[in-house]
Amino acid sequence: MRTFGNQMKFILTGCRAGGGQPLPLVLALLTLLPALFACAPAIEPVAGLRGPTRSVRAGRELASYNFLKPATWDLFDVEGGIARAALSGNALVLSVDAGLGYLTAGNNVTHRDVLVNATLRQTEGLLGNGFGLLCRADKLGNGYWFLLSSRGEYSIQVASAVREEPFPLVPWRYHSVIRPGLQANDLRVVCAENYLALLINDVFVAEAFDDEFREGELAVALGAGERRASASFDDIRVRAATVTGRR
Repeated sequence: MRTFGNQMKFILTGCRAGGGQPLPLVLALLTLLPALFACAPAIEPVAGLRGPTRSVRAGRELASYNFLKPATWDLFDVEGGIARAALSGNALVLSVDAGLGYLTAGNNVTHRDVLVNATLRQTEGLLGNGFGLLCRADKLGNGYWFLLSSRGEYSIQVASAVREEPFPLVPWRYHSVIRPGLQANDLRVVCAENYLALLINDVFVAEAFDDEFREGELAVALGAGERRASASFDDIRVRAATVTGRR
């Protein structure tokens, strides 16, 4: 087990994943460890919705993960499975017991300006569990969080050491484009310069601007509510991104 790849991060804003219980000692200690295509067309506004204020161009491919093998990703099994990151069915699968907050696993590669595509699916647990991608993350779960819930909600949050709780750059909101329950959803995440954007199933849903983090790892995240939860992450593609236009 690569212990520096295990982090629990309580997200107390919006869709709450944990019940506030203290972490088991081994997990609590882990949270204290130092150091959580060809070129694509620009993201275009969606009819009927306020569109993005930036244009984003995808450049060269930096990484592609189909999880036939772990590559550089963290894999672990804590205390007999209360928190786990493992390969299963050509996907990276996170599993975490109820009430332990958010579990993250990173790819151990430093990125700066990127556009990331991934397919996500909750595979176990009650409706409402949060899961998603992090960009510019560190090993404590600090960075930018792009989250879905299996009830059809989304949020963009930033977590850092100077805040007791993650700050919602985009608060939890419902969107009909999100496939609820145990259905798969395709995410496209932009972290380029100070621009953050989220597309779900090819629909632009949110953007934000923040200057706190300039580089860090890509990570996946999952939180459990009242019951144990699992989620799968596959077809992850990382490309260089360039932002144009003015805010």
